[in-house]
Amino acid sequence: MSVFFFDLDGTLWDENGIIPESTKKSLKLLHKAGHTLCICTGRTRGFLNVPGLAELPFDGCVYGCGTHIVYKDRDLFNTFLTPEEIFCITTGCKTFKLEPILEGPEYMYINPSFRQAPEMQKAICQYRNPPQSAMDEPSAIHIQKATCIYTAASDAVQFNRELAAHFTVIARNGLSEIVPKSYSKASGIRCLLDFLHMDKSSSYAFGDSENDLPMLSYAGHSIAMGSSPDSVKQAAEFVTSDIHSDGIYNALRKLQFI
Repeated sequence: MSVFFFDLDGTLWDENGIIPESTKKSLKLLHKAGHTLCICTGRTRGFLNVPGLAELPFDGCVYGCGTHIVYKDRDLFNTFLTPEEIFCITTGCKTFKLEPILEGPEYMYINPSFRQAPEMQKAICQYRNPPQSAMDEPSAIHIQKATCIYTAASDAVQFNRELAAHFTVIARNGLSEIVPKSYSKASGIRCLLDFLHMDKSSSYAFGDSENDLPMLSYAGHSIAMGSSPDSVKQAAEFVTSDIHSDGIYNALRKLQFI
């Protein structure tokens, strides 16, 4: 049997949190055939509250780019940023005019003044619990990574350069994901495969964006969605159709799993 790892945004669901019916059907068939299904996302658990996901037969989850790993409701691994690291991120955001979202397993922490910005409305609806605003007390919060949003005043290039000395910085689509060094979707996959005593040759990874590159490179087999940028397509074993054209279903059919 094999282990399948699926990114969320742009892979399992679209920008509105809609999971295609063909994806739901194919995942249920895949699980019924005895394969292990796992989510592998840049989102922390606190940023995961989308209707329809709970009904799908996932066995495990790699949250927050490998900072939190769960299998059948059992925490296998969890790591948190230190107060000094949180201070480094928030200070960098103040200096270079970015808006930080600090991501934890239960709560997201955002600046109160940014909470009602139009681009945040959809995101806030997907928070597991109401967002908090305790950014000025880093010793009192549990954070696994951060997403820093660019504004018209941002110096994102300098921010990314400064933060890259201490973190892995993934710049994409008007934001920078800040992840503690040595953690990634690939490290999360490795942890789960070790726990399951599975070789990576039996693993399949599906993704569509730059933060999926580590897992696509690490997994035994990698599939990029049709909407992926060229850098992601080039890293994959093959490219399927996009999410709105039954990408997951078509890939699993091509691989002869369903």
